[in-house]
Amino acid sequence: MSDTSPEETATSERARLPSASLAPAAVLLAVVINMLWGTNPIALKIALRSLPPIGSAGIRFAVAAVGVWLWCRATGVPVAPRRGEVPWLAAVGVFFVLQISTFTLGVYWGTASHSTVLLNTYPFFVLALAHFLIPGDRATIGRAAAVAAAFSGVVVLFAGEWGSWEGTNLLGDIVQLTSAFILGSQVVFLKHAVARVHAERVVLWQMTIGAAAFLLYSLAFEDLAGARPSAESLSAVIYQGVMIGTVCFTVWTLLIRRYAASRVAVFGFISPLVGVALSALVLGEVLGPTLLISAVLVAAGIILANLW
Repeated sequence: MSDTSPEETATSERARLPSASLAPAAVLLAVVINMLWGTNPIALKIALRSLPPIGSAGIRFAVAAVGVWLWCRATGVPVAPRRGEVPWLAAVGVFFVLQISTFTLGVYWGTASHSTVLLNTYPFFVLALAHFLIPGDRATIGRAAAVAAAFSGVVVLFAGEWGSWEGTNLLGDIVQLTSAFILGSQVVFLKHAVARVHAERVVLWQMTIGAAAFLLYSLAFEDLAGARPSAESLSAVIYQGVMIGTVCFTVWTLLIRRYAASRVAVFGFISPLVGVALSALVLGEVLGPTLLISAVLVAAGIILANLW
């Protein structure tokens, strides 16, 4: 006898059949959470002023895990894994740890503005992978062309600034592009996971696994226990834990459960625009014409991919 409730079974069946287009309310949610996501590299850069990179990830996802647990309690979602769910939750946790580690190190070694543009190339990878790995989520020639146009924004960024990186900035950019590929793969896998496990439970356990892995690593290799975080760094980490870790990840996962993964992912075009602007306003990073052209190409291509 299955221990999955009728409500969860119905939800799981719906998750297997992605909707072709987003409802107006879903569009609004996708816009809002991607605007918030655009603030993430800037908040992380502030947190890293007095916290070690992996340790900061551990703290923010520990905060997020508590937030998602409270969300589950409020909505009546059981938090304990059900029979057959552990392998899916473990795999989601591995994806999460790899993606967040590379994202955090990419920001640490690079700049928030570059990280914002490069990370948000992940919809390209979602579109390509979903075509082969998610039934009913096929790419069209028009959407593929739009994605190719947007990817030219990344080419412009690298070609226009080749030889001008300082210190570890190039390494940061390469790591951040790797993070984008991992994130795209994670989205596709997540679509299959939430067809079998309740979405909020997926978010809770990926946050819990991530927080435990990051904190243990940081305590062992980064001397997290000896860190003396400033008030601004702590505020940035708490903001990330509540708004990014709890709100954005939960809403985003719910959207992926209900709609085609590639349709949800393309709203990432908002994040680089928000992130690039805030990098200049908050961090004082210089925005040259190459970076601005790159951001516009990325945004335009992903908008067209969504329309087609």
